[in-house]
Amino acid sequence: MIALFFNLVRFEIQRLGRSPMRLAAMVVFLLCGFYAISSGLHHVNDWRETLKELANRDESRRTEAIGWFDDQVSGPDDRDWIDVTTIRYADRYASAHAVMEPEPLAALAIGLSDIRSTWAVVSATMGAEPFRTSDPSTLGNAEKLLSGNFDLAFVLAYLMPLLLLVLMFDVSSMERDLGILRTVRTQTASPKAWWLLRVSLPILVVLILVGTLLVVGGIWTGALEESFELWKTFSLASLGYVLLWGLLFAAVLSAGTGSSTAALWMVGLWISFCVLVPAAVRQVVSSVQPNLYASELTTVLRAERYEILLGEVETYAPAFYEARPQISPPTETPDRANQSSMDRMIREAAFFDEVALVSAKTAKREAVREGAVSFFGWINPAYVFQNSLCVLAGTESINFRAHRNDILAAVQKRLESLIDLQWKMEPIEKPAFEALFAHENWRRHGRTPEQTPLIQGASLGVVAIFMTALLSRNKRARERQTGMV
Repeated sequence: MIALFFNLVRFEIQRLGRSPMRLAAMVVFLLCGFYAISSGLHHVNDWRETLKELANRDESRRTEAIGWFDDQVSGPDDRDWIDVTTIRYADRYASAHAVMEPEPLAALAIGLSDIRSTWAVVSATMGAEPFRTSDPSTLGNAEKLLSGNFDLAFVLAYLMPLLLLVLMFDVSSMERDLGILRTVRTQTASPKAWWLLRVSLPILVVLILVGTLLVVGGIWTGALEESFELWKTFSLASLGYVLLWGLLFAAVLSAGTGSSTAALWMVGLWISFCVLVPAAVRQVVSSVQPNLYASELTTVLRAERYEILLGEVETYAPAFYEARPQISPPTETPDRANQSSMDRMIREAAFFDEVALVSAKTAKREAVREGAVSFFGWINPAYVFQNSLCVLAGTESINFRAHRNDILAAVQKRLESLIDLQWKMEPIEKPAFEALFAHENWRRHGRTPEQTPLIQGASLGVVAIFMTALLSRNKRARERQTGMV
């Protein structure tokens, strides 16, 4: 068996060396992978640069306000209407953002990070500003959507099967086309072992190439050092996906057809699993669960805010005080400024409750829609695999829903702090102002995907193994009946 293995390895090396097509396919695959890593890294660097600019802007604004407290003034001399000891301007100058930090793996699986917003203003007095769900530059410039991004997840999900197809389509079928398969079998101690080794070697070559890209990507992006466990899961999922396609193509080869027929069947499998099935599933699910765009959500929030701002404060006050037993309506009539600020905070609290309700409905609708797509994961391996990589990288919709929850939590904390300060009806002091931004709202959201994709992929692999055994048995029965190999 060992001698047979080394002989086949030598034969496979000679076969690859004599085939410029296969060598070119391997080189192109590696170049595409390196370019994808570079492109993703450029995207993540821009992402980090944006967050760095936001942090510097927040620091500058807060430092300016703290300087006014130190100088015992309420604002700048040339803008006497600004008073940071009041709720409105304390909220504006206690500048902070809820930020979604990129995982190192985000450079390998960009996901939705190029069209979803990765940061939000933390403010209780700026209306719907903190709750935008899309990248403002995308809404303002449609060309950004047209350019797209090329990442390693796409290379592995859609281009890797093509490389495997190029290397495997004539395994054993080449010998059949040349009429030497019977001779090979008679000269081999175990024809089954010979066939298994012949099928396994191209898969091994692709595994080595994919492993090379994963290691280079892990080192280049820093994922090996900063998030090794996520990178390890990312790599195992990628290698498992290679094995799954190897099993699918092995099932085709086990039918004992010629190389041209095998190639056509493999191309058909690739088109079905990577193009037709994902498109059909999306179309069917979209007809039942239409996609809710960010602009629609913004329109809903804007309409609700106008309704609340134009409504009577007495409409929202009972629910406001009921939810906050630690405060109560003032026993004496406040001055005009304090009364206006208190009315504003009651309205802002009512608007936040509406935002939380709309956000929960939107998240549920999105989760139901994704669940409907995932239900077809048994026949949609490319989608399941790419989705799993993006979840690991923290760039899929489930990660952005977690980020949105962080935004809501940060805004609610700011809102409650401002309400407590306002109901004291005293000027805000420096310690209270600093407490408004003392908490950090910077988080990464990479996570291990659920086990359902693993079960679906394993099930498809089991089906491929069963089909391989069944087709191989039918082939042997046909050869015994016809006497033709």
